[in-house]
Amino acid sequence: NNTHDSSGKTSAWKEGDAVIPTEEPFGEIKDGRKVKRFTFTNNNNITVRIISYGATITDILMPDKNGAILDISLGFNTAAEYEDRHTYIGAALGRITERLKGASFTIDGVEYNVSANEGQNQVHGGFYGFDSKLFDAKIKGNKVEMTYVSPNGEEGFPGELTSVFSFQLTNENELILDYRATTTKATPINLSNHVYFNLEGHKAGKNGDHLLSVFSDTYVPIDEAFLPKGNGELATVNGTIFDLQNPTLVRKVINDIIVSCYSFGDRGTRKHVARLENPTNGRYIDVFTTEPGLDVYFSSHMKPKLYGKDGAMYGPFEDGGVCLIPMQLPSGVNMPNFPDTILRPEEIYTQRTIYKFGVK
Repeated sequence: NNTHDSSGKTSAWKEGDAVIPTEEPFGEIKDGRKVKRFTFTNNNNITVRIISYGATITDILMPDKNGAILDISLGFNTAAEYEDRHTYIGAALGRITERLKGASFTIDGVEYNVSANEGQNQVHGGFYGFDSKLFDAKIKGNKVEMTYVSPNGEEGFPGELTSVFSFQLTNENELILDYRATTTKATPINLSNHVYFNLEGHKAGKNGDHLLSVFSDTYVPIDEAFLPKGNGELATVNGTIFDLQNPTLVRKVINDIIVSCYSFGDRGTRKHVARLENPTNGRYIDVFTTEPGLDVYFSSHMKPKLYGKDGAMYGPFEDGGVCLIPMQLPSGVNMPNFPDTILRPEEIYTQRTIYKFGVK
């Protein structure tokens, strides 16, 4: 029971059993360290590839309603391109996903100033967040586990933070992302992944043809710096452009929703938060998460004429991808009205996010 991808490599799977990943080299980064690539292929012709640089999802191949298989995730061909472009495409986000107001916070009366890589604020963990780290990666049974130990003081954050990103593909077409982290000192944490989807195929553009549903009536209003307003406000989507509770043509909202975080209440319980679908080819993705928030982003700030895999040219808005990023609420550590995002030494941070692929 083997299946061959377009490069001729073989990925093993056992019918009716766990999907076992395979490992191969994927070049190296500038300091000479080797990058690994892992491939899952299930018995429904879905293939997912992940590399150890940035714990990055590089490829998601899936059939459409006629059985035609295309890669629906944006990415690059080589490890060097991921390192040089520094675009977050497909990569792990940490220690903090999204923006951190003022690049500072206070824990137990101690103020910490972290790296400000977007004006006076921080975005996605600083100048060299988890997207640009080489993870220690290995196959463990039917999973790939990638570990990164962020040293005390990295990008200004307190404590040594050990994070494990686990990936699994099932024969139920679920890509399961499990996160686990521990720290030696109290620190804010908000881990996620920045995969970009295009159900027309990663190089097709035409994101506006997608339908998106986000199953929440509450979102986080933001200011001109894309930060939560006030001390962290929530507002109803009803009667606003942010209402995606019913399937909404992306083209109708892509220019108005630059980035928006939707709220789903407490963290820890599995919730069906979104569905992205393409009416033409029948592909869809359901998103489940234990996190209280979902960031929706339509590639509005993507660099124009960004060359990706297989000669693709990506760009902002309809030339990019649709990002559905489960997370804790943005800038939670310094928003008094938002749930606590601080991890303490006696605690274990866990999260599960599932992208379930389907065709109708």
